Amino acid sequence: MNPSIDLVSSVAEYPALFDVVAGEAFFSSLSRREVRLLVGALNFHALMAPGRELEVHAYEGDVELTPRTTDDRTFDGASRVFRRRLATVRIRSRVAPEPRLGSSNDSLLESGSRHVIISRDSVLDMPPRRWVPNDPVRAALRWFRNRHPLTYDQGRDLELLRHRSALTSEVKRWNYEAEFRPGGAHPRDRVIVAPDAPSGAPPAVLIGVHWFELGGAERWAFETVRLVRARGLLPIVVSNVDSHHPFLTRPELDGALVIALSEPTSRSQTPGTEQFLRALLRSFDIRGVVVHHNEWLYHRLAWLRRSRPGLPIVDTTHIIEYRGGGFPAVSARADSAIDVHHVISPTLARWFVDVQGVSPDKIVMAPLAGLTVDVSGASFQPRSQASPFTVSFIGRMSRQKSPEIFVSLAARLRAGGHDVRFIMHGDGELDEWVDAMIEDGALSGVIDRRRSDMSVFETLKETDLLVVTSHNEGLTLTTLEAIAHGVPVISTDVGAQSDLIPRGGLFTRAPHAAVRQSERLIVELMTHEHRRRQLWEAERAREGEFLSMVSASEWFREMISKW
Repeated sequence: MNPSIDLVSSVAEYPALFDVVAGEAFFSSLSRREVRLLVGALNFHALMAPGRELEVHAYEGDVELTPRTTDDRTFDGASRVFRRRLATVRIRSRVAPEPRLGSSNDSLLESGSRHVIISRDSVLDMPPRRWVPNDPVRAALRWFRNRHPLTYDQGRDLELLRHRSALTSEVKRWNYEAEFRPGGAHPRDRVIVAPDAPSGAPPAVLIGVHWFELGGAERWAFETVRLVRARGLLPIVVSNVDSHHPFLTRPELDGALVIALSEPTSRSQTPGTEQFLRALLRSFDIRGVVVHHNEWLYHRLAWLRRSRPGLPIVDTTHIIEYRGGGFPAVSARADSAIDVHHVISPTLARWFVDVQGVSPDKIVMAPLAGLTVDVSGASFQPRSQASPFTVSFIGRMSRQKSPEIFVSLAARLRAGGHDVRFIMHGDGELDEWVDAMIEDGALSGVIDRRRSDMSVFETLKETDLLVVTSHNEGLTLTTLEAIAHGVPVISTDVGAQSDLIPRGGLFTRAPHAAVRQSERLIVELMTHEHRRRQLWEAERAREGEFLSMVSASEWFREMISKW
């Protein structure tokens, strides 16, 4: 009997590796996002308990309690977070059993019950919150930041100077010949590779993503899922950062087997064995691995490579973080286990080769052209003299995007008597703080706040100038979108923004100076329409040169056609 036959079924229209034995009515009481969270959690536990029947207790989370789907506590429920039980269901795993491995964690894995937390859709209407330690020093810093945001940012920049050498120094490679996973020695003889998948196993691609929220990196990750599905392969999509995952129901994810991991999984995933990944490898014909800002998967690439020596492994990186380099640095550390490093800007490509010593033959520079807009046939968008000059911020309300600089800029221009309209489009964990700054500065009637569920295109139609105030960036999709819509862009001189924006449209990221310099630029561009047009024309010329390269979508489609 072929154990791969009928491996994948369907529960509430989502791919499932289990059958519901009892409690099926509970699924019909959930929204599409809630069902997808639950089905993903059950798929994980079906892989971890092959061929067995499990009793699964589902609990309700809240805005501060993100879903707990796969971490070690879900096996035994030994945590006070499992309080508000919603229902109990019984499932039977469709995954073929594997002979006992003798793992020291069998007692954890062999439990016949599981405990998972599913947050309800109501949390999506509340401002996102991140866990904040109850520390008096941190509380004092938050108080200072709330009252003096630019001075706080200036101090943070000084603190970051001690990390600068990490951006210009080659990182130490992970020695996969001597150890299995960074941080601990796991010699070769303690690594148990995954057995081969049976003949006829469903062909699939393993895709690691950061989370199911929406940003430039995530939009590209979701697009790769769509392209894998269009190729006729099953996308197995795994995230590793806690979130309520508001974009789990994106159409690009249709037909994918989606599992939102919750960490830590240190006890259930034995180093050298990796029960979850080995269950995937022995159940599916995995044709390739793609990593999008997923550190959990980065740390397991060596095991995947050892289990499947010829398996293509590709990663995508966007932005060099000031603290240690971020995901590009992790990618460079894992270089020996990676076949191709895809980057979205020439600046990042040069960093990999010149700073990190990665072979140029392993670097693919393919921009995110046409991912959200049609970049062909763009024309300048003249200013409407019937309305005030409109300046927009489009992006997440997050520390990286520095929304406080935009609010301070609006206050400064307003105090100077300039007739300017401001739009802040986006939401995130700093929503409440940004709203408080706007209210404290008496700017509620000056700054138009818009959530991310509104069309960016509609905002750009009303925009005369896009301002990117980010503390750090790769190369923003909003810059490409704005230029394609005929809107010029000014930006902090960070990351790869200078690949598109000429020097005359850049300003420093130092907070106080950024407000002053961007104010001068805006006054000049609103006063002299020909200067605004010249800036857009220069940016459009750079964009045209940039986008004449093979796009990320074209490159990825061609690559996976060989898998």
